[in-house]
Amino acid sequence: MRAPASPQLRFLLRGSSLLLVLLALWWWVLLSPMLAGLRLSTSAVLWLLPGGHSASGVTVEPNGDWVLRVPIPQSVANGDAMQRAYGRAPGAPRVLVRSFKLAIADRIPTFFTLGFPLFWALMLAAPRMPRLWRPIAGGTALLAVMAQLSLLLYTAYSIETTLRLATSAGAVTLWGAAEYLNVNVVPYVAPMMIALWLHSELRAQIFSWNPVPVPEAAPVVEEGKPRRGRYRGRK
Repeated sequence: MRAPASPQLRFLLRGSSLLLVLLALWWWVLLSPMLAGLRLSTSAVLWLLPGGHSASGVTVEPNGDWVLRVPIPQSVANGDAMQRAYGRAPGAPRVLVRSFKLAIADRIPTFFTLGFPLFWALMLAAPRMPRLWRPIAGGTALLAVMAQLSLLLYTAYSIETTLRLATSAGAVTLWGAAEYLNVNVVPYVAPMMIALWLHSELRAQIFSWNPVPVPEAAPVVEEGKPRRGRYRGRK
């Protein structure tokens, strides 16, 4: 079978095949250690927040769901929006709020690790470059940071919508836009942007269009017709 002449088409076929293989590897082998690492890093971030030394943590329920105990800073806990959310009546003493427990379905942290196999497939399907392991390692580390930030943003948005802390229409719109980008755009676009940024030959292949040259037809040479003239015999 003849290989596709277009380099873009060859890249698409290689990338599709690699993505299927890497998705299977991610799901069956890599997902559990990735989630364990994300859970540990989330616990560390929550512990570093104000009040997190005594009121923070991440636990896993028997059904796989995560329960995050998020520390609430004292300035936020004493705010009117937070006090109303916890049922404080006007004129009553302030409610002591130290943390907020948030249950997250297991599919949410799993979803934030989906960009890894997509990034690896793009990098491996691209034209070969020297020391390819360096951009792959750098992009993987960057995706790990983005997965952590995405989970924290999802947590903050869930707390805001549960307690209804936003007090203006503009704040509600900004929270909704941030969550839309966090869930529906970043997990798919970020791996591609990182791959294009780190792999110069991939950028050149995708953004350049070199059509396959069409061989020119050989010119048709017509045989010369016999000239009409008077026959001259030998004398």
